[in-house]
Amino acid sequence: MITIFAILFFAALTSFVGSLQLGPVNLFVINTVLYSGRREALWVALGGSLPEFLYCALAVFANHFLEEYALVQLIFRIAFVLILIGIGFRFLLKKTISVEHIAEQHAQISSPLRLTLKGFSLAALNPQLLPFWIFVQVYFNSFPVLSIQSTAQKISFILGAGIGAFFLLFTATQLVYRYKTKLLNYATNKYYFKILAVLFFAIAIQQIIAFFFP
Repeated sequence: MITIFAILFFAALTSFVGSLQLGPVNLFVINTVLYSGRREALWVALGGSLPEFLYCALAVFANHFLEEYALVQLIFRIAFVLILIGIGFRFLLKKTISVEHIAEQHAQISSPLRLTLKGFSLAALNPQLLPFWIFVQVYFNSFPVLSIQSTAQKISFILGAGIGAFFLLFTATQLVYRYKTKLLNYATNKYYFKILAVLFFAIAIQQIIAFFFP
């Protein structure tokens, strides 16, 4: 029982820390808080954390079938880069919105399903998730107290992965909402969307470099 809770805690902690990097899902959650609202951002956060469960489960239950997953990972990486570039151009061409217009946008709330799918689709194509959780699993197995052997331990590991990712996005949502008034001063700056575009382009370039120089 101690092992199960230890695996859950450290898997959640690993997922939380691993999600601290400024990735596309984090940026989308922050932008959703500013331009749509906290509730909408939480749906995006939920969708963004679901692939952690999926890829962690694949790492635990199907890692011996993954010798030939390199082609799938390549397809995912290409799709991921194309989506990042597409989002970057979308922000690059987007015009600055006034605070009054932002208030009007809050009334135009997207459906929870659509918001969840936005977060899920962006996170699910991240080619780094599966190798990351395979590595974490191997690392955990090097410690007796964190060894993932039984079904209960595997489920605990998977739950921790998703919970940690969601908690990070939830925390980001609360912090941005708390300082929303101040952050809106930056969000309504004429360079705000340009900066977002540059960040998405930078992540795309990082993915391309990581492919050629792993």
